[in-house]
Amino acid sequence: MKRSKTDTPSLYKKKRNRLCLFLMLATGLSACGGETETEAVSDEPAAVEADAGSAKTIEWDYENTNWEQISGTECRASVQSPVNINTQEVIEAELADIRYEYEPFPMKIVDNGHTVQVYGTERSFITVEGKRYQFKQFHFHYPSEHTINGERHPLEMHLVHQEEGTSNLAVLAVFIEEANTANPFLEKVFTQIPVQKEEEVQTEVQLTLSDYIPPSQMHYTYIGSLTTPPCTVGVDWIVFREPIQASEEQIAKFSALYANNARPVQPLNNRRVLKTEE
Repeated sequence: MKRSKTDTPSLYKKKRNRLCLFLMLATGLSACGGETETEAVSDEPAAVEADAGSAKTIEWDYENTNWEQISGTECRASVQSPVNINTQEVIEAELADIRYEYEPFPMKIVDNGHTVQVYGTERSFITVEGKRYQFKQFHFHYPSEHTINGERHPLEMHLVHQEEGTSNLAVLAVFIEEANTANPFLEKVFTQIPVQKEEEVQTEVQLTLSDYIPPSQMHYTYIGSLTTPPCTVGVDWIVFREPIQASEEQIAKFSALYANNARPVQPLNNRRVLKTEE
């Protein structure tokens, strides 16, 4: 890859350090490497996510997304996700390829009351910019949460990973567009959705996450947050530019469960979105 003419990873890291300092001074949040709440990536299914600061649970839904009013969360912080990605304003940078260490696993699946979530392995990892992250779970949003030049895709899948030895998170976002043929990977998942909400089902269906990832390494990246309460900040987002495909019937099957489980786009504020070099 050629060197970026407009930005470099080292410059981006400096920007990130300044952003972290701003967050800690302005909000007292440990946004970049301190202790963060990890309930949102727990391997246990839950309809609500526990507030790490107390025994109180966080009740929330998509009918009212003024989540910044929920105490015990970071939803009012200034680096929230999702965001709109304006392709005319992104900065081209020399970014390392993502390295995958995904092993097949029999999936566990649950409809947790907010989305369909899948997990079931502790032996799948990715490496991003020299940091190794363990796969925790993936789930879906209808329509897509991130937008490209203001446009949404029908579906978006998030693969949540946690850095080894820390609570830092990295999320891979994959857009899903409509096509004429069914997606075999999605078919495995959607045919196993439990009838009963909040009921975890252990299946014998074998999944390999690399079957779901776009073959191209082209992506956008920025620092944001989880898109559901507690809206934990300091999340490294990797948004793939190339969507995968699903049939109209597959998209309709998920939207019949959740007609809208997408958080509105959040202000980008002073953040910059990077993209891999052409």
